[in-house]
Amino acid sequence: MKIIALRNHKCYCCGKVIRKGDDCFAFMVTPLNPEKDEFEVIYTCLDCLDKESCVIRIRERGGIVK
Repeated sequence: MKIIALRNHKCYCCGKVIRKGDDCFAFMVTPLNPEKDEFEVIYTCLDCLDKESCVIRIRERGGIVK
């Protein structure tokens, strides 16, 4: 889902800092530690959503990218 960042985040794919107020995408994904969390949210910059390698990484974590 496309959102406006409410605080600084790190892009899940490229590591770029997504600054507060920037547009980005947020995905609810399967947690790395299911015993601790029900879900996790990963943030991706707008540039990475156009890269096939990043889309694959997001899908591997359980995110849905159209």
